[in-house]
Amino acid sequence: MSLHYGEPQVAIGALFAASAVLLAAAFVLIGVEAGSETSVERVQRVGYWLRKRWLAALLALGVVVVGVSLFDLPYASGGAAGRTLVKVTGGQFFWSLVPDSVAAGARVRFDVTSIDVNHGFGLYDPRGHLIGSVQAMPGYHNTLDLTLDEPGTYRIRCLELCGVNHSTMEATFQVRSR
Repeated sequence: MSLHYGEPQVAIGALFAASAVLLAAAFVLIGVEAGSETSVERVQRVGYWLRKRWLAALLALGVVVVGVSLFDLPYASGGAAGRTLVKVTGGQFFWSLVPDSVAAGARVRFDVTSIDVNHGFGLYDPRGHLIGSVQAMPGYHNTLDLTLDEPGTYRIRCLELCGVNHSTMEATFQVRSR
C-alpha cells in the first residue's frame, strides 16, 4: 500500500511531525535557559502559561485527528440498501447460508444468528485470508457488510469454541464470475 498526498494518514503524520518539531524546539529552548539564574516565580509563571497552551494544542490536535479519521472509517454506510441479504444460521456443528452464492462484485449483508450457543462466524477469501467476522448468538441478529469482488470458493469457519466438534464446523460460500 502506498500513501499519496491528500490521504488522511499523510495529513495525520504531518500533524504529528509538526508537533514533534515544536516539542523539540521547546526542549532546546528549555535547555538553553537551564544554565541561567531564573527566579522561581518566573519559572512558575512561564511554566503555567506554557502548560495551558500545550494542553490546548494537544486537544486541538486530538480533535483534528479524530475528525479526519471519522471520514475514512472502514464501516459500511447506507444500511442494507443495494445489498444482497444472506441469512446465516449457526448451530452445533453446521452453518446454513441462504442464498449460498452471489455474483462477483456483489455488496453483501450477512445476517448472522445462532440456534443454540455462541459461534464466531469467520469468512475467508479463496486465498485463505480472513476478510470478516461477527458473533453468532442465539436470539440476536448481527450483520457483516462486505463487497465480494474475487470469484471463487469462500470458506466459513467457527471462530469460537462451541463444543466437542467445533473444529469440524465449516461451510463454503460461492462467489460466481459475472
